[in-house]
Amino acid sequence: MKKVIISTLSAIALLSSTLTANAQVSSENTVQTSHAINTINSADSVATLPQTTGVYQVGTTTFDWLDTSREELLTPDPKDYRELMVQAWYPIDSGIGKETAPYIPLTSEGIEKMAASVGLGKAFAEVNKINTQVFENGELSNQKTKYPVVLFSHGLGQGNWNYQWLTRELASHGYVVFSVEHTGFSSGTEFTNGQFVPITPKFLTGIPTLKEFDDAVDQIWVKDLQFVIRQVETLNQTDIKFNFKDRLDVNRMAAIGHSMGGAAAARALQVEPKIKSAIDIDGSLMGLTGETAKMTKPFAVISNEFNSKVFKGEVEQPLPPGLDEKIVQDMKDSFKVFSNRYTQAIAGPAYDITIAGGATHVSFTDMPLLKQYLIETPYFNILPTGIEPQHIYDLSNRVILSFLEKTLDGKNNTILDRKDFITPDLTIVQ
Repeated sequence: MKKVIISTLSAIALLSSTLTANAQVSSENTVQTSHAINTINSADSVATLPQTTGVYQVGTTTFDWLDTSREELLTPDPKDYRELMVQAWYPIDSGIGKETAPYIPLTSEGIEKMAASVGLGKAFAEVNKINTQVFENGELSNQKTKYPVVLFSHGLGQGNWNYQWLTRELASHGYVVFSVEHTGFSSGTEFTNGQFVPITPKFLTGIPTLKEFDDAVDQIWVKDLQFVIRQVETLNQTDIKFNFKDRLDVNRMAAIGHSMGGAAAARALQVEPKIKSAIDIDGSLMGLTGETAKMTKPFAVISNEFNSKVFKGEVEQPLPPGLDEKIVQDMKDSFKVFSNRYTQAIAGPAYDITIAGGATHVSFTDMPLLKQYLIETPYFNILPTGIEPQHIYDLSNRVILSFLEKTLDGKNNTILDRKDFITPDLTIVQ
């Protein structure tokens, strides 16, 4: 049978440090998970999301926004405009009378299409049995006059839904999070009219060049974020449905992203004045073109232990076997470029944060919580083993919240300031 060398998973691995070469699979023998099926029965078990730790209950809603100022670059029709689905998580005072939000706000047909397009498997259809502990269409809390804003970008081949360990947590601590689904680069986007847009084939089954990745981040992902900023400003001026009017502090805004989304957050910090600080979670610095990668505003990189060494050029990124020699050389050259950009980026007002304890790239997604929905798929075998997902989430959330408190709220004596905060699984270098 024909071997699938590059899937969504391995393509991400090669140039955006998303996964390792273990994601490589064949259509004849996809993965060996029979032992896992004996211990995980997806029909009888339901995944549990972490309890949020902030003082607020959490509400959520979705927006379907059309940017008529931009043509859609991923389709040949010049009449197509860039359209985005954006999910917001925000603090609310009460969920009484509100429906609990589904884990993925798609129709059952949309979830089936998404699962089929990126190989998530039949068991994934049960994912909306998860209790999200958040409420649909609530009103923004009245406990504060204004709330700071966080823009979030998912990784390539991922989606808004796959980072609720973080988005819900931030909202519970008083941040309004707008998670941007980058159409054509996610696991699949379903718009309110029922149209479904899968990941662009080039980024699913091909090996995009460094220039293609740079252009995608700089010309599409960052512009998506800038468009969402304009929409957030409009909500702040006009919205009464969710109590957002005059309540969104658009002068205290940060960008956070994972993998390719982390690169987008970093690049957006450089070019968008509204963004005051940014965090790149385990992502190579794509898109930092046309100028140095040095940051002039507060910036943080959070990496797992292995990728931290890869980003610094201390070890080589593993590549799948069987690749053309020219492709291998091009990739190695790209890794050198990323290493140079990384060195420049953390030389400014930046924090270089390493999460150890067995964390992998996937540890910064919800995937480790979703095992029972991923059986008999390539995703199952790339999940981290031997560690509790909650441990990685706890460490990551602590440093992310500290960074936001310091850069948006002006707080001192955070974890980032304290020399007495010591743990073997967390390293912070400024």
